[in-house]
Amino acid sequence: MAETRKRLGWAVAAVALVAAAIGWLRWGRDASPVTSGSTVVAMDAGAADTSEETNQDAAVALQVVPPDADPLKTVPCELSTLLDEYRKGKASPAYRRYVREQLRGLVESLPEETLWSRLQAERDPELLAVVAEAWVLRYALDGKPVVLVRLVEHLNQERDPTLKATLVRALAHTGEPSTELLGDRVLKGQDVYRDWVKDPSPAVRSAVVENFREEAARNFGRFRGVAERAVSLAALADDPSTAAGLLTSTSIEAAGGASVRQVRELLQSSEHPEVRAAAARALGTSPVSQLPESLNALAARYAAETDKDVRSAILESISRLGLSRAVPVLEKLRGVDPTMQAEVDGWLALLAEQPQTWDLLDKTRRTRQARASAPRH
Repeated sequence: MAETRKRLGWAVAAVALVAAAIGWLRWGRDASPVTSGSTVVAMDAGAADTSEETNQDAAVALQVVPPDADPLKTVPCELSTLLDEYRKGKASPAYRRYVREQLRGLVESLPEETLWSRLQAERDPELLAVVAEAWVLRYALDGKPVVLVRLVEHLNQERDPTLKATLVRALAHTGEPSTELLGDRVLKGQDVYRDWVKDPSPAVRSAVVENFREEAARNFGRFRGVAERAVSLAALADDPSTAAGLLTSTSIEAAGGASVRQVRELLQSSEHPEVRAAAARALGTSPVSQLPESLNALAARYAAETDKDVRSAILESISRLGLSRAVPVLEKLRGVDPTMQAEVDGWLALLAEQPQTWDLLDKTRRTRQARASAPRH
């Protein structure tokens, strides 16, 4: 009997081992790896008491990934590859920003002549802008003047106005105002901006104005050197649009007395209404030390002015510059031109609220203008 029980025990153990082996083999076949066409997420059977939020997250996780979904591709950090990716990414500004940042990170390790050769050869304005920005970044990193000297020399030899303008705009990435830097420390007295402001191409002259506006904005428009250079170049510019753009590209609040006087002279003597209007607006940012002289100059010009747009600019600057002190000046000008009386009254009404700053005054003005232009139901 004992022998029979022993044999029966061995038989049961053998059956159990066979069953376990079969189960293991079947599990191995069924547990197929995740393919690129689908993603399988297993839910824990013991998680029946999870919160509603957890259940929602699990439901999202169970969604099947589309078979044609492309994974985020890794972009090799090589100059040509990055530029090709930048060209292909035209439809996605976000992707282009990503590629641009990759290129900026490559500048330190990239051989200088490799980058320079590509800059010289590039004829696509969009790609040239990226390469030139990277080249100027070399100056921001090591401060070697030769970096900018080579760029300026190449720029002055460029015959294509669009490419030349692109190279001018790249100089705004030096990390300090190029409008001061180039003639000061880098080119030792060579005033390239004076040459560019007289360039026959409107694109190049526009790039000059853009650089002044962008560089001034970094210090809320209060770079003394940038402001004074903008005024001096405006006085030299042959093109009235360029002169006007330079005058309004920066505040003259930090400028010295000589530059402010130069703006007042442009207001009085320029034959172009566009320049006179820009000069009037620039005087609205005069430093406190020049406030009485600028207010008097604006009021005197209003009486002699014949262009309505210039007169509007003068009224704005008188209000901006004087605030409460502008009220008696505006009241004297009220009867000079009957066609402008409503505009004068508008400024007087705004000043009657006694705003303490120009920003508050301007905000109220814009609110009223928006309300007046809104469609009535």
